[in-house]
Amino acid sequence: MRLPLLLLLLVSGLARAEQTCATPTENHQRLAFIQSHLSEDAHRARIWMGAWGAGYGVLTLGQLAAVPAVPSGEQVDLYVGALSSAGGLAALLALPLDVMTDSLTLDTLAREHPSEVDCDVLAEAERLLVRSAESEALGRSWLMHGANVLYGLLSGLVLGLAFDRWVSGAVTAVTGILIGEAMILTQPFGAEETLRRYREGAWRASRGAPSPAWNLQVAVAPSRIGVQLHVSF
Repeated sequence: MRLPLLLLLLVSGLARAEQTCATPTENHQRLAFIQSHLSEDAHRARIWMGAWGAGYGVLTLGQLAAVPAVPSGEQVDLYVGALSSAGGLAALLALPLDVMTDSLTLDTLAREHPSEVDCDVLAEAERLLVRSAESEALGRSWLMHGANVLYGLLSGLVLGLAFDRWVSGAVTAVTGILIGEAMILTQPFGAEETLRRYREGAWRASRGAPSPAWNLQVAVAPSRIGVQLHVSF
C-alpha cells in the first residue's frame, strides 16, 4: 500500500516540476494587459449600470407619481408598470457584472506586486479575467433574453387576466420587453473580447505600435505656393 502511494507522490511531484513558468518580465506584461483592459471595461460597465439603474428608477417613480392624475379605472396600469420597472431595477442590482469588482481586485493585486510578477499572481489575474468574461457572456446569453421576454409577458398577463385590461397588458408587455432587450444589447462585453485577444497572444503587443505622426505645412514664396506633408512612423 505504501509503494503505490509513494509512486503517486513521486509522479505528481515530477508533473509539477515539468510545469514551466514564464519569466517575471513576461508575466508583468501579461498582467498589465489584463489590468488595463479590465479597467476600461469596468468603467464602461459602471456607466451602463448607472444609466440603466437611473432609467428604471425614473420609470418606477414617474408612474407612481402619475397615478393620481389618471382615472381610478386606469390606475392599475401604472401600478403594474411601476412594479415591472422596479423588477428590472432589482434584477440589475442583483446581477451586477463581475468586471466592476474584479477590476478593483486586480488593481490591488498589481499594486502589491509592482515589479516582479510570479505565476501565482498571474494565475489570479487570469482567473479574474475569465470570471469577468463569463459574467458578461451570461448577461448577454439567450437565457437572459428568454427571462426578459417571460417577465414582460407575465407583467402583461397580470393586467389581462386579473383586471381584464388586455390592451394595456399588451402595451405593458411589449414596452417592458423592448426596454429589457435594449438593456441586454447595450451591455458591455469588453472582458469577453479581452479574453479572446489574450488567448490569441495580443498581450505581446500590449504597448501597441506607434501611431503615424503627420503634419501639414504651407510654404509661401514670392513666386510660388507649396504644401508639404510630413509623415513619420
